Amino acid sequence: MSLGTLSSRFLGLFREMLLAALFDRMVTDAWSAAFKIPNLFRRLLGEGSLSVSFQPVLIEAQNEDQKNSTQKATELSDTLHAFLIGLLLLLTVLGVLFSHEILGFILDADYVARTEAFELTVRLAKIMFGFLFFICLFAYYMAILNANGFFGWAAVAPVFFNISLIISTLLPQNILSTRGDFLAWGVLLGGFLQMAVMIPPLLKAGLFPKFQYHFRNPQFLKVLRNMIPGFFGLGLAQITVLVNMGFASSLGEGVISYIAWADRLLELPLSLISVSLGTALLPTLSQYWAQGDQKGMAENSERFLSLNLFLSSMAAVGLYVLAEPIVRLLFERGQFDYEDSKGVILVVQIYAVAMIPISLVRVLAPSYYAVKNTWFPAVVSGICLVAHLLLAPLLMKDLGLQGLLYSSLISAALNFLLLIMGYGWLITGFEWSSFLKKSVKVIVAALIMFGVMTEILKFLSDWPQSTLSWLAQVFSVGIFGIVIFFCVSTLLKHQETKFILNQFLKRLKR
Repeated sequence: MSLGTLSSRFLGLFREMLLAALFDRMVTDAWSAAFKIPNLFRRLLGEGSLSVSFQPVLIEAQNEDQKNSTQKATELSDTLHAFLIGLLLLLTVLGVLFSHEILGFILDADYVARTEAFELTVRLAKIMFGFLFFICLFAYYMAILNANGFFGWAAVAPVFFNISLIISTLLPQNILSTRGDFLAWGVLLGGFLQMAVMIPPLLKAGLFPKFQYHFRNPQFLKVLRNMIPGFFGLGLAQITVLVNMGFASSLGEGVISYIAWADRLLELPLSLISVSLGTALLPTLSQYWAQGDQKGMAENSERFLSLNLFLSSMAAVGLYVLAEPIVRLLFERGQFDYEDSKGVILVVQIYAVAMIPISLVRVLAPSYYAVKNTWFPAVVSGICLVAHLLLAPLLMKDLGLQGLLYSSLISAALNFLLLIMGYGWLITGFEWSSFLKKSVKVIVAALIMFGVMTEILKFLSDWPQSTLSWLAQVFSVGIFGIVIFFCVSTLLKHQETKFILNQFLKRLKR
């Protein structure tokens, strides 16, 4: 699954490199802002409250010791399918009709006053709103496959979306009336392709849901009840994304794009590590809970959380130290100059630190969803949003963009602390002793890795700056940093070191 996700993320990164080089900041800001809206609904509906509410109930129905358990699971899938199609059609139509009003409410008045940029944003949003219909159906199909133990196609499917967008970026933009139209149509086509490739494996496994509804189905009603607090909680998390975009739109041209590109670099390790672990963990923990094995659930939660901390800390240090050569190597060409690089580097370094608590939340949250507790993560999200709304304007007064990013970092850390504190109270006993011992070892290894990489990079930075030197810095310093991290972890006898090395060697032997 990680391999499929990694392929998709690399293509997504290549797509962003093309976008940065071939288009000016007005177009990239407009595209990023317009894409945020349908993408928000994807995370909220598709990969959010519906999926995490649906999977545990489906697995519970499949595990019932009754002859009609298969029929119950099938009726649940069919009913949610019909419900989701109707809801998505409604949201898509409303989004297209009211794009101007929605964006006018979200974006800062300074951005709206830049008439050409704002009208381009609205135009692109109207085209791209259909993306949410296809991508939410994809996420639902993915949830069905994941609940039945199939992970490969769901991880590979986004590759088709990225290929579509790459082609649309390279097409001559003067063919259509407005520069940037091809980007929007590429998103729409890519969303359709990403959804369509899920249908054959569903049909092959006999899992493709029919367009039938049984709205009094008790499992369906249970999913809806679980969705409401989850929808609220994940909605608050996505509101934070929109709030950040609104704040960023007040900081001048290019800032929305800088955050989007830094987010792309952050998503590479996050998707490879945390999203893959979290997605695979939800059905596993749901199975433990359905079987009443609380001890197995607690042990697996701690193990996955420790594994995530180990990998995300290593990735965070590497991304922070190598932020400048990475950004300049990937983006600095065409219409992307050194001033743009400085803006993205600033965001990347703060995001690298924030990646640790964000990744921990993505692995910890499935524990709550597995026991059908969607209300506590919702409350935590609300607390963190309020903290961010109060803190961000205060920090932005003196620090500008840095203030906004520091507020996001504090909010992410608060989210993790509240979730981990509530685990023992609301789920089952947490393996605190094991987790804290491993955490101390990770911190020591990360600090040593940071110090060594920083000193080596200082020496190499005296070389003439060029694509070749940036490439040498990224790979030589990066690989050396990973070796140092693993060596220190081995000396400290961190359990995850041996596990990861054994898994890697198994893959090589295959």
